[in-house]
Amino acid sequence: MTCTLCGLDAGPSAFCCAGCENVYAILLESGVVASGQNFRDSALFQQSLRLGLISKPSEQPPPIPEGAETRETVYHVSGMWCTSCGWLIEHALTRTRGVRTAEVLFASDLLKVRYCPQYLPPDRIVEHVQSLGYRASEYSGPSTEADAERKSLLLRTGIAAFLSMNAMMFSLVVYASYFEAINGFGRYIPFVLMAIATPSVFYCAAPILRIAWTGARMGVLRMESLLAMGILTAYGYSVALAFSGSTHVYFDTACAIVTLVLVGKTIERGAKEKTAKALTLLYRLMPTKVRLLAEGTERFVSLEALLPGARFLVKSGERIPADGVVMEGRSHADESVLTGESAPRPKEPGDPVVCGSVNTVGVLEIRATRVGAESTLAQIVRTVEQAAASRTHVERAVDRIARIFVPIVLALAVLTFAGWQWRTGNPGDALMHAIAVLVIACPCALGIATPLALTAAVAGASRRGVLVSDTRAIETIRKVDTVVLDKTGTATTGDFTLLEVTGDTSRMAELAAVEAMSEHPLGKAVAAQYNRSLMASEITIHPGKGISGVVGGVRYFIGSGKLVGHASACPSSGTNVHFGWDGTTKGTMTFGDRVRPEAVELCRKLRERGVRTLLLSGDSAAATHSVAVEIGTDDWKAEATPDDKVAIIRELQQRGQVVAMVGDGVNDAPSLAQADLGIALGSGTDIAMQAAPLVLMGASLAGVTDTLDLARKTFRIVRQNLFWAFAYNVAGIALAITGVLNPILAAAAMVLSSLSVIGNSRRLGR
Repeated sequence: MTCTLCGLDAGPSAFCCAGCENVYAILLESGVVASGQNFRDSALFQQSLRLGLISKPSEQPPPIPEGAETRETVYHVSGMWCTSCGWLIEHALTRTRGVRTAEVLFASDLLKVRYCPQYLPPDRIVEHVQSLGYRASEYSGPSTEADAERKSLLLRTGIAAFLSMNAMMFSLVVYASYFEAINGFGRYIPFVLMAIATPSVFYCAAPILRIAWTGARMGVLRMESLLAMGILTAYGYSVALAFSGSTHVYFDTACAIVTLVLVGKTIERGAKEKTAKALTLLYRLMPTKVRLLAEGTERFVSLEALLPGARFLVKSGERIPADGVVMEGRSHADESVLTGESAPRPKEPGDPVVCGSVNTVGVLEIRATRVGAESTLAQIVRTVEQAAASRTHVERAVDRIARIFVPIVLALAVLTFAGWQWRTGNPGDALMHAIAVLVIACPCALGIATPLALTAAVAGASRRGVLVSDTRAIETIRKVDTVVLDKTGTATTGDFTLLEVTGDTSRMAELAAVEAMSEHPLGKAVAAQYNRSLMASEITIHPGKGISGVVGGVRYFIGSGKLVGHASACPSSGTNVHFGWDGTTKGTMTFGDRVRPEAVELCRKLRERGVRTLLLSGDSAAATHSVAVEIGTDDWKAEATPDDKVAIIRELQQRGQVVAMVGDGVNDAPSLAQADLGIALGSGTDIAMQAAPLVLMGASLAGVTDTLDLARKTFRIVRQNLFWAFAYNVAGIALAITGVLNPILAAAAMVLSSLSVIGNSRRLGR
């Protein structure tokens, strides 16, 4: 047994020791146990623990079971000033019991946490982040808190600039005294400068100092540590000189560093907001009200009140607030923001509509199918959130380098001070050179080089109709050397037409009733052509083979040769399926499908880029070969079940190939997950889309090559950013050590380096 109070092993007893038994008796008599609250949170328990009256577990708490419920939440974090802030939050949260993973994306101020709610309440995550000196709230689009933070930064920057200009004006008197001693009021100039610099250092630079102090408490040296040391050293040394009677102070240097750093941070923040604009736009697409139809009348209600099955009206120019099916009316819907397709699509009774699209003309009466968090638009928003909160291997490597870089810079600053002090014997000059090293080496440009470029790439992809659910997909797609294409619905349109039926055609209505329960395009083609007044039951789906069901007490089956136990004897280039009942094959259906025009272009472009293509299908060899020849793939494989597709992709990977799988159906989900990169067309099912980190919302294969080109351009720019960021740091440190750069010039150079990285990254969003 475990101890009722402390949880240690108590053998056959209820308590492990007399101390625990006595404390529990007191808790019982005081009513704490009866109150229902956790008695371990009570003041009496905590005090008894501190006094040693209760046994303290010396061992680590038991690990959380692998099968424990896991949730994922995205938070907006305020107060982050660099990528080291993100690392600190990640490091602290991952050491918290109940947190599976924690990922921070500095470029979007987002934190994605996977945690076990049974062991860690979500409000404790927010409290933990706040204990580190930041503010966190569950992300739900642009917030007033983020706007307040931006205004606070602008206010601090404006005040710092005003104080810095005044400090420079009064410092002219100090600089003039280098040639001629000042008397009278001049001796009070250092105290006037101190009065100007104090609010600049302790108010305007408060975020920098706070973050540096938080890192110091946790034993972490960060980018802000360099800036804080430079600012406080210049200010503290000047205070000491002022009270010692010297007039040669450096308050203007402290003010200038604060101003230039804040200007740089303001520019960075603007760049981050622009690169994350795609996510903001998606939230603005979500309507908040719906024109509900109830008992023949219409009224506006909150979107939360809309339930599946309810009917609502959408008039011309209004956004559709939920996924649904048109019941009455004819119009066109502009789905360009969601799909990338510029032309509005016609809508008439029976057609599906997507949340967030715009009804261009006429009035539509729609029956809701998926509302709120289940709608297509809400799922897209969650996917983009996940992409914004994911990080690539390059980002993590740069973060590790930046953390090593900071202590190296501190050592160089100390050596610079010692060297100049030994050479000149002037501690003031030596200190200024050391401060210049601290400021110029602050790796701000290095920290934003990768995340800004990747966030801009995600935004640029969304404008091309490509939804990236994980930024690591951009890193992977540039390495792809083999693209596997599913045939039906991917290389072809999936709009099948029943061309011919051979054999016994007397029970086509019963077969249509079974096919009506299938999501496969072939089943839809049969169900659409024959009367479906009958209902099927006991439906069994045979993945990659076909479907069977009972109608009128008879079991019918429709499927490929693998389902009926023999290969197709029909050499036709069309798609053939067999049907029958009572365990006997009765005939064959032949279907026709059209090849997507963009599939031909895709294979051509991939071949030009040296990427091999493979057509993979569960269809017959004749039909698969015909499509492969028409679109120009390098190879093809037919009659493959979902398990066969996974095995084929695994075999390619074992040969050292980086494989991308393009598909759109339920049968494609396992192979999408197995591939190094899964690409699901936007017309595909939810299962397929959830299995793929890259989703082409426009159902256009042209997006594959567009994204391949974008990925290559992204990492070319990332390499350029990292090269110039490293070159800037190395050259800047060398110039600061040799005395060419003073602290003010160093701060200005730091801002210019960040501007060059930002400008380079913005090219991806065009």
